Amino acid sequence: MGTADGRSVVVDKDDDGNILINGGKIIATVPASNGIIHVIDLVLLPE
Repeated sequence: MGTADGRSVVVDKDDDGNILINGGKIIATVPASNGIIHVIDLVLLPE
């Protein structure tokens, strides 16, 4: 899946049904005026 800056992330689902982004679990979903923000328990750093 692509990000806003053109990089790619891996989206997966674990055995418990949690959605993972590059291995980080989504812990919150925040509505915003132009979409939604998914908060994950991992810092994504550019390579």
